[in-house]
Amino acid sequence: MLKLKRVLSLCLILCMICVALPLTAAAASEVTLIIDGTKVSADSPPVIENGRTLVPIRAIAEALGGIVGWNQRTQTATIETAIYKVEFVINSTTYKVNGANKTLDVPAKIINSRTMVPARALAESIGATIDYDGPTNTVTVKYFTSMSGSLKVNGSTTVQPIASAAREELIAKNSSSLSISVDGGGSGTGIKDAISGAVNIGMSSRDLTAEEKKDLNEFVIAHDGIAIIVHPNNGVKNLSKDQAKDIFLGNIKNWKDVGGKDAPILVQTRETGSGTLATLEELLLGKDADGKQLNVLDTATPSNSTTLIKQAVARSENAIGFISVGFIDDTVRGLSIGNIAPTISNITSGSYPISRDLLVVTKGTPGALAAMFIDFLRSDFCQINIVEKENYISIR
Repeated sequence: MLKLKRVLSLCLILCMICVALPLTAAAASEVTLIIDGTKVSADSPPVIENGRTLVPIRAIAEALGGIVGWNQRTQTATIETAIYKVEFVINSTTYKVNGANKTLDVPAKIINSRTMVPARALAESIGATIDYDGPTNTVTVKYFTSMSGSLKVNGSTTVQPIASAAREELIAKNSSSLSISVDGGGSGTGIKDAISGAVNIGMSSRDLTAEEKKDLNEFVIAHDGIAIIVHPNNGVKNLSKDQAKDIFLGNIKNWKDVGGKDAPILVQTRETGSGTLATLEELLLGKDADGKQLNVLDTATPSNSTTLIKQAVARSENAIGFISVGFIDDTVRGLSIGNIAPTISNITSGSYPISRDLLVVTKGTPGALAAMFIDFLRSDFCQINIVEKENYISIR
């Protein structure tokens, strides 16, 4: 009897080992995910279920420039790119692409607190191509490495460094098949040329007017703050918002009236049509009693770019001007406004009073190539390696 019990126990242990072996093999069979030639390591690894590879929606979508949302009530994950809106409902085999119903072989699921969806459906729903190599268990997604054609971009000189760096990356990824021109000219020029069709994409560092929104689609690619700048040797380090306003309106004309030395204030400004100027006037100067927008004083010296206004302030201890926070360097000093310094952290927290969105705009729905460029601007790679390195604030 004792021998029988030992035999049964041994059989039971062997059965348990046999059952566990396939599970161990499945767990060890790691899926490699490569997007545009780069291996992606998500916080929740891909899994294979019923012959389909499920991937974490946020990590993949954001690598491809998608903006991901989550509705807890309906258990719906959404992805929005420049031309696609995709909706996945947890535990449902039906999903939507731009409102049209599609069918999944395996439903979207929550695994380890992450929304997981079939890789092919996710990639193809936003215009990417995907391949699976069985022997190496590798999923390969191509999107930004499959661009061809020509693209014209112009507008805000604040946005221009981001777009120019993105251009260099995409040209390198696509060799001779892709041509992109990126020029400045100011936000007004970018908006006007996008409306007229002179360019595929306009860049703007100011909000669109209600009239402009009738013709244009806008896409936020970064956040920014406008710094009031002075010469490094200027003794003034802080202004109240009212003091800054009165200086640019011409009501305060001497540095001694704001705690500085007895010297005239030399106001520097941007050219008409500059998004930085329009944003400063809107956020700092405001409107008069009749609701009319107040403007920087007429006698201010204009500059046609961020670089030129910074150079003008750097040449004179008595000058004052304004630039994007991302352009501050050791040639000028950003003033605190209401004792709040123009730093990334203060802009992110919302405490710094002069901040804005940076936009790209298209006339109606962008074409496929323009959409890919916009998606790249909003991708994880661009946000981390370009937007943040330029000292702007990521949309993530």
